[in-house]
Amino acid sequence: MLDLCKPIILIGFMASGKTTIGTKLAEALGRRFIDTDRLIEERERMSISEIFERHGEDYFRNVEEEVILEALNQINAVIATGGGCITRENTRKLLKEKGIVFWLKVDTETVLRRTSNDDTRPLLKGDKEEKISVLLSKRESLYRETAHYTIDALESPERIVSKILDIVIGSLKI
Repeated sequence: MLDLCKPIILIGFMASGKTTIGTKLAEALGRRFIDTDRLIEERERMSISEIFERHGEDYFRNVEEEVILEALNQINAVIATGGGCITRENTRKLLKEKGIVFWLKVDTETVLRRTSNDDTRPLLKGDKEEKISVLLSKRESLYRETAHYTIDALESPERIVSKILDIVIGSLKI
């Protein structure tokens, strides 16, 4: 049975739908929605691209871990994380211990399609398809290690929310 006092956490590659799904899921459950990328941008007063450009990925991951820890202490929350948060072992451990983690799984083609007009993602500079494919294959085992549940994120947001609700609400049955 799930501990529904814990926050519900969405992990997954960029463009997997974490923010869209998280917003709808929080609304359906009457929970607060927290987007850690937005919190980082607010705290740092610059975009994620600017943070990467000015300070580098290590700095960004340090701030990300602090923000995630703060978000995990919120009661009654649905949390959407950044796609690379699972690259840090301590962050993976925190997410798995303190939350109910859903991995929104996507493939290279879906990410490529969803990011085709998006040039704001710092890790996709250059050959976008190649970078997506390499990053996805590097991170897949980390997502799997962190997640309590894996959800195919190729369907509509409404269908994905419905699947998550089935798991969450299904755990309430005695």
